[in-house]
Amino acid sequence: MSDDPNSGQSIEASQLSDGPASAATTRQGDHFLLRRKFLKIFGQSFHVYDANDQVCFFAKLKAFKLKEDIRIYADTDQQNELLRIQARSVIDFGATYDIIDSTQDLKLGALRRKGLKSILRDSWLILDVNDEEIGTLTEGGGGLALLRRLGGFGTLIMPQTFSAEVNGQPVASFRQRRNPIISKLDLDFSMDSQQLLDRRMGIAAAILIGAIEGRQN
Repeated sequence: MSDDPNSGQSIEASQLSDGPASAATTRQGDHFLLRRKFLKIFGQSFHVYDANDQVCFFAKLKAFKLKEDIRIYADTDQQNELLRIQARSVIDFGATYDIIDSTQDLKLGALRRKGLKSILRDSWLILDVNDEEIGTLTEGGGGLALLRRLGGFGTLIMPQTFSAEVNGQPVASFRQRRNPIISKLDLDFSMDSQQLLDRRMGIAAAILIGAIEGRQN
């Protein structure tokens, strides 16, 4: 990656069964880069790269879709579906999104947007398979997050950041890079030494945040 990065319950990583052992190991890593391309007419696409600059997740969203049903694949040919994100309602204000392992048709957990708090800055609850709260995902910056929503070059001055906790322990951080053309987000799970957050849940959360942000812009 050539850019300067500016810088409970869990499902064990060994349960990854989306392909060869090498691919599964890659998707258990601690560092990823999420790159989002956004065209208002054609929709959005998301490439997730591992530490070796290889695509390990890919999603493409159609424009103007009311109810999210995001399919996440192993690569850009979209032949091997790994995950899906399904909204429980059309309106996303305070909506809950189920995260499902497509290879086993197994629910991993869910993400619930805290509608009122997300007006000022995005705030999410991380839920287990029984919809019990196990953690949070919160946008940093306080009141500055509102300024970023005004568009323009706000993110160049105040890059977007998120922090995730499970059972009160830090498990992930997402940090936006200063890039005026293509949105890039560094995903860091290195502080999660106890594997409290399933990496697939973390990747799905980053893509979902990007999808909602892109629709609002």
